[in-house]
Amino acid sequence: MSRSATFKLAFTLMVVVGCGSNADGGKGPGPNDVGASGAGSGTSTGSGASTSTGANSGAGASGAVGIPGVNQPLPSAETCAKSQDVERTPLRRLTRTEYTNSVRDLLNVDVTATADLPADEVTNGFDNNAGVLTVSSLHAEKYVLVSEALAKLAVQNLSALTGACDTASKGEDACALAFAKSFGRRAFRRPTTAEDERQLIAAYTAGRTDGSYAEGIEVMVRAALQSPNFLYRIEVTPASDPNAKRIPLSQFELASRLSYLTWGSGPDDALLDAAAKGELGTKDQVAAKTRELLAAPKARVAIGNFFEQWTSTRRLSITTKSTSLFPNFSTDLRDAMAKELPAFVNDVLWNGDGRLSTLLTSPVAFVSGPLAQLYGVTQPAGGNGTPVKVTLPANQQRAGLLTQAGVMSVQGHPDQTSPVLRGKFVRAMLLCQPPPPPPADVDISLPTVEEGATARIRFAAHESAGASCAGCHKLMDPIGLAFEHYDAIGQYREQDNGQAIDVSGEVLNTSDASLSGAFNGPAELAAKLANSQLVRACMATQWFRFASGRSEGNADACSLASMQQAFNAANGDVIDLIVATTQTDAFWYRPQVTP
Repeated sequence: MSRSATFKLAFTLMVVVGCGSNADGGKGPGPNDVGASGAGSGTSTGSGASTSTGANSGAGASGAVGIPGVNQPLPSAETCAKSQDVERTPLRRLTRTEYTNSVRDLLNVDVTATADLPADEVTNGFDNNAGVLTVSSLHAEKYVLVSEALAKLAVQNLSALTGACDTASKGEDACALAFAKSFGRRAFRRPTTAEDERQLIAAYTAGRTDGSYAEGIEVMVRAALQSPNFLYRIEVTPASDPNAKRIPLSQFELASRLSYLTWGSGPDDALLDAAAKGELGTKDQVAAKTRELLAAPKARVAIGNFFEQWTSTRRLSITTKSTSLFPNFSTDLRDAMAKELPAFVNDVLWNGDGRLSTLLTSPVAFVSGPLAQLYGVTQPAGGNGTPVKVTLPANQQRAGLLTQAGVMSVQGHPDQTSPVLRGKFVRAMLLCQPPPPPPADVDISLPTVEEGATARIRFAAHESAGASCAGCHKLMDPIGLAFEHYDAIGQYREQDNGQAIDVSGEVLNTSDASLSGAFNGPAELAAKLANSQLVRACMATQWFRFASGRSEGNADACSLASMQQAFNAANGDVIDLIVATTQTDAFWYRPQVTP
């Protein structure tokens, strides 16, 4: 198959399927589809937490909606027992991370080539919002080039790729068909159809003609990786009752949702076998399988991905600081910061009590390289670049992930701290109360760092800038100023510009009694957040968004309520929250849509 033909085929398939992005076959854009009200309008602020032009980008059929447990009451058990409504989700394209993980597990090769894929747009803090996961001509071109590179590597170890089929005794065509069925099942995340096999064999034949058996398999792999059945998480199980409001997902579709939630990758043969045997037919079975998947080592990377996006530490790779003001901010230090959060999360979730409160308050760090010096602790022996757990000095008032150097760095500017960004992070990502963007005619230039002026003094100008500014900044700045003991790279300091630092503050405009009242410093703020029902409700909402690939809608109220109730019953255990996500109607069903 020529490259020009491959380009044409890939672009046609991906764009046609991508434009018809409703897996349920409905016509016209759904409320979460690109082009619908509120969808596709997300923009990354480049300032830590990402925002969109509404509080809930692509939220639901009625536009912006309230969040149960956050700014509206939870629905009653009676209401939820009667509810048959589920929100519509656009067809989900694999993110670059999901694509990378999937091809790594499929082919067992070096997947460096996937770095050439375009980055995914961030909405509401996450890069997997289906409403903005479109396919451009650049995507189509890169999918072809990357698939070629990966397939070429895969066939270098043909026996490992294709298994034990003996071409000498069974014949090359028979072995090619067997591979089409087995590989196609893994790549498409379901049993192959006759049409799937026909297309894969056609690709094999194109490569085998005037070529070798290995070249035929190589072209087949390329075709599979360019197929919409691989690039999209397609859910098209027909309704058994044409009058039903919702359609249960097939067990293969559930297996795919499970694997991408817990592993960030496609289901393996064991999970597909479980689906084929009907072992994902009940919620108890799915809950047990979820815990089994979470016990696998690769779950740690996938769950870490959530926390890296939630805290914006994924942006460390592009974070820069003034070399004159912060000469110690090196590539090695930045890399050590990036390693800390996953190590900390893994320790709490898999070795510790697993609780959100511990993630927010534990005064420990995981240091490697120059990060130990930044924290003012002795470099542990024998780390070899692997983060090592240390207890931090009590006077630094460190509090879990909130005060990690990496988090502080991405929520800061190149030359100074940012109480605004740090306060906004807490408001948007822990309280689910993102402030609106500033008015278009407002000067958002940073205050000049003048001798003798602390950040509290410099940013006090927000209070006198008029109601349109002061109203929002009163919600962010008093929270962000609590972190002023940590400079723009997260290093502890006692003074700012030669002046003592005031880290007192207050969480304003909250109905949660646990948050009300004054606090002094990040440790006291973290303790308030750790005891807050609002923070737990927000965390459940963030996990819902990450798992669903969209923002919440009106019909998700009961799903959110069940997640929050399970999270509270488990005393804030994050693993239990992830399992609770798989027990919701939003996870098990898709809506019936009449064409």
